[in-house]
Amino acid sequence: MTTSQAKPSLPHVVALGGGFGSMYLYKTLSRMARRKKIRLTVIDRNNYNCFHGLVPEMLTGKISPNSLLNPLRSVFREAQFRNGTIEKIDLDKKEVLFSRGLDGKQFQVTFDHLFLNLGSVENFSLFPGIREHTLRLKSYADILQARHHLIMMLELADIEEDPVEVERLLNFVVAGGNYAGVEVASELADFLPRVARKRFPNIPVDKIRVTLIHSGDRILPELGNQFPKLRAYAERLVMGNPHIRLMTKTRLASATQEEAVLNTGERLPSRSIISCTGTIPSPLLGTLPFKRDRSGRIITDEFCRAEGSEFVWASGDCAAVPRSDGTYCPPLAIWAITTGRQAAINIKATLTGRRLKPYRFNGLGDACTLGNWRAAAHVKGIPLYGLAGYLSWRGFVLAYLPVWEKKVRLLFDWLVAPIFGRDLINMNVHRSVGVTPVMFEPGQDIVREGDVGQSLYIIRTGEVEVLKRAENGGPPDLQATLQAGDHFGEAAVFQGVRRTATVRAKTRVELLHVMREAALALSDSSPFIAERLSSSPADSSD
Repeated sequence: MTTSQAKPSLPHVVALGGGFGSMYLYKTLSRMARRKKIRLTVIDRNNYNCFHGLVPEMLTGKISPNSLLNPLRSVFREAQFRNGTIEKIDLDKKEVLFSRGLDGKQFQVTFDHLFLNLGSVENFSLFPGIREHTLRLKSYADILQARHHLIMMLELADIEEDPVEVERLLNFVVAGGNYAGVEVASELADFLPRVARKRFPNIPVDKIRVTLIHSGDRILPELGNQFPKLRAYAERLVMGNPHIRLMTKTRLASATQEEAVLNTGERLPSRSIISCTGTIPSPLLGTLPFKRDRSGRIITDEFCRAEGSEFVWASGDCAAVPRSDGTYCPPLAIWAITTGRQAAINIKATLTGRRLKPYRFNGLGDACTLGNWRAAAHVKGIPLYGLAGYLSWRGFVLAYLPVWEKKVRLLFDWLVAPIFGRDLINMNVHRSVGVTPVMFEPGQDIVREGDVGQSLYIIRTGEVEVLKRAENGGPPDLQATLQAGDHFGEAAVFQGVRRTATVRAKTRVELLHVMREAALALSDSSPFIAERLSSSPADSSD
């Protein structure tokens, strides 16, 4: 373990996380750091910040993938940046333990003031299959994979002849009627038909469908009762789009490779289920002795300081900062920016012996883009519709991007895309070559008799039925029932034949999906594994 060398004469401010809160903390404290009055250290597992407000435009090719990213070393020029994963926070010793990604080697850094900007993580407990079978938009890697997946669906639909499979490929399900879900659904409903008409001549454009699922009565709960006309305007555009199907009072019950299963029992055939259903605060917060709100965020006082502490400050998705109306700041960028700035002001006041200043920001505005150069927005209480709302949103984005280079590149993307069209490159980043967990619901076919097989499956939980077509065209014949510990699909991998039977989930079943390359590598490395994988647990169970 390595301990950073400290200069005891300088107060040390350590920021955990490189989000917008830390960026504006740094902007406020950078002059003190430059004059050597404090030391400022920022720790983040990534050396970039991902701006999620631009995700829908990146998914649909309006901007290049790198336009989402801000390089943290360009942002924190007067600070020490440490690229590592935060492992532990010791408040008694005023130490932070973090590790590097290469081999897990650990490092320690001590602090005088600690700023928490840890963000949030994906909530995988919302419904079964969310981890295995949804496209998620939290990490940059997942966002990039989703972009390429969407293009791949168009490529596959252009060559597919089976109408059932075409329906799966052209059905896109978006879970969540919040800002993120509505923006993604609206952009997809604008992008997919437009690009299909121009570039994919064999795709039936009228079959493209984006289903937006929301558990509440109405979409965009963020607008609440404060801007009912804005919400009504957004609802009219969403429901009036012929390629969007809006389903309210509905939730996803589970997600599988081929279907979105709803709590109503309805099953939507789809190979593209996008989860915009929410996140939870970083698990690190649970190791700290501070009060938290119902969503798990640390409750602060009006100075953005964790309740009960004199040296721990918080901002962004991990902080419940009180507003003047008695509510807490929502987990949005503008609130992270302003609470980060206020925390910095009060850290400076603490170090210089001045009075702390309470947080008084009540909001500047917000926007929800709705595709085709339209948005529902409000600025200082003034509602803006359509193009005016969209242009105000673009103005907000350019104003708050922290790096001038990124402002210029983004502006260039916006100017070029209408002239030269959208980028449709698919790098096949979604393709798995190893072992991945998958899940199926009762009655779903896992493999089908006669299909080309490139993988085998190992059952973790549940039961499956092995079925063969009846010669007289009647119901399929049950050959075997397999359960946890059994496997199937080995003939397709080791003998190079088509699937000799259909395997159907009898119960909800969790499996390990082993691609051919991985299965062959495992069998080559061990005669025992080769014997077990290549043998069939039941006759005709392939």
